[in-house]
Amino acid sequence: MSSTTSIRGAKAETLDVAGVGTHLVRAGRGEPVVLLHGLGASSYSWRYALPALAGRYEVFAPDLPGFGRSDKPWDFDYSIAGLHRWVVALLDRLGVARARFAGNSMGGVVTLWTAMDAPERVERMALFGTPAFPENRPKILWPLSWPVIGRIYEAAMGERTLRWIAKSTFYDRSKVTEELVAEYAAPLKEARGRRAVAEFIRRAIPPDYKERIARYGSLSQPALVLVGETDAMVDRRGGERLAEALPRARFVYLDRCGHAPQEDAPERVVPLLAEFFGE
Repeated sequence: MSSTTSIRGAKAETLDVAGVGTHLVRAGRGEPVVLLHGLGASSYSWRYALPALAGRYEVFAPDLPGFGRSDKPWDFDYSIAGLHRWVVALLDRLGVARARFAGNSMGGVVTLWTAMDAPERVERMALFGTPAFPENRPKILWPLSWPVIGRIYEAAMGERTLRWIAKSTFYDRSKVTEELVAEYAAPLKEARGRRAVAEFIRRAIPPDYKERIARYGSLSQPALVLVGETDAMVDRRGGERLAEALPRARFVYLDRCGHAPQEDAPERVVPLLAEFFGE
């Protein structure tokens, strides 16, 4: 794997968070910002945003349990609720009472859950390509949830799968570099890394999803909901629906951009994020 310590001005460290050895990249000083990556990604996905935000904020970008360089416990709860509880434990470990959040895809859903279940910890939230409704589930990986076939699919995940998924994730194919492929494919070489992805997919739609969706209207945090034009998971209507459900949301639809906006079009997305955090 390439080193995330190559992110300009950032420091990488390993912390114990709720019993999980956690890879964390941090930079800057000021009020706290937490950046949460998407499924199969890592803190590396914030390599453009982190240095830009560090001039004004103290920025924390963890590898969530099961991903990147963090531990991949076999018995971890890789559900949205399990990851949300871990994020709260991370805030406690860092001594952060309240933070601005940005989440991409899975990280956006975890941010939403944290805003619901620990609202005092989330000051405002940027939600990029966030699958907030069942119809936005990642169809390309849904076979992982099927009996028998899902186990075969899980065992077969690797660099070839990653390259295939990356082609549908990015509008700008030049962003799919060998460094990016190496970074995101490395955890899939471990059975534990493949299992983390598969278990999240299997639990992607929680039993109380209808209740959760109904609670979107009770969230008071300012929100920036951003969807890319070529996002194959969350289309424009999915983003608009989420922005309409959140009382204090602004919707941005970005042309020539896919499911990972902060990587695909950083020159346009990072300024939007910095502006939103500074409001």
